[in-house]
Amino acid sequence: MTRRRTVAGLVTGGALAAVTGAGYLLHRTAMARWRVTEDEMAASARALPGDLEHHMVDVGDGGRIHVVERGAGPPIVLVHGVTLGVATWAPQLHHLADRHRVLAVGQRGHGRSVAGYDGYSLERLAEDLAEVLEACRVAGAVLVGHSMGGMVSQLLALEHPEAFHRHVAGLALVATAAGPLVPGPGGLTLAGTLALGAGRGLRYAERRGRGLFPVEDLAVWASRAAFGARPDPLDVELTRSMIAAMAPASMAGLLGPLLRFDVSDRVGGIDVPTKVVVGTRDILTPPRMARALARAIPGAELTEYPGCGHMVMLERPDELDRLLDEFSLALASD
Repeated sequence: MTRRRTVAGLVTGGALAAVTGAGYLLHRTAMARWRVTEDEMAASARALPGDLEHHMVDVGDGGRIHVVERGAGPPIVLVHGVTLGVATWAPQLHHLADRHRVLAVGQRGHGRSVAGYDGYSLERLAEDLAEVLEACRVAGAVLVGHSMGGMVSQLLALEHPEAFHRHVAGLALVATAAGPLVPGPGGLTLAGTLALGAGRGLRYAERRGRGLFPVEDLAVWASRAAFGARPDPLDVELTRSMIAAMAPASMAGLLGPLLRFDVSDRVGGIDVPTKVVVGTRDILTPPRMARALARAIPGAELTEYPGCGHMVMLERPDELDRLLDEFSLALASD
């Protein structure tokens, strides 16, 4: 019996070692595949155009919002998601600016944009957006919100309707939701608990001089998880670099408002032409959320991109640019 146990233990140990070794090899292979050099990034369409106009908009609570702008024509305003930045929209700033005035807004706590004394509620981010649109003299725009940016765009429409209609003619909600992100009857309670625990950990990381992730490889895997099938390594690296640049304390401030966001009972009040866009392999804001959003907004049109993940603007830039271009020009001609 002892000998059998010994043999069984050796077999089990060998199997575990083989699995561990295979997993490590897979990990290192993936890391090598997703790594790109600074020269490769700079030479790609994932680098921001060199002729951007930069604006710093002072907002009411003492914060400052970074906006980049390029091109002329009917305006398209781009608002990124959490942990990202204006560089998320590099393909759109390259290609849509041929026929449009394209503005990408950096949300507070991301990139060069800094928070004021009101902190990080999504309602405050919606106020930032209203002040940016006013300061930049935007009128008749297509407002494009990705992920958290889509939530902020919904809040602008619902809580600042006069400002919204003064500046916005149409809305594009990309890979986002009306909420809640944690489903089920106890979802909001669970979200609050998660946000509290994670927030403490993030603030501790900030005090220790660390980033959002304790090791860089985790940031790479987190970036990869935002994509669908066969992502371009340039896109994974761009996403990783933006995540790495975000301060943990900013993420701690945003996490609770983000997880508790829920306007599902009010979103039917949005009354401008609306496009809802989602990838079928989006695991962060999955298609069921986009479908619910499209059903709730009167007249909204839903577009689903097969095989695409959460990062639609990078994974399907040509299709998204075409949709936004046609949408904007159609609204401008009305």
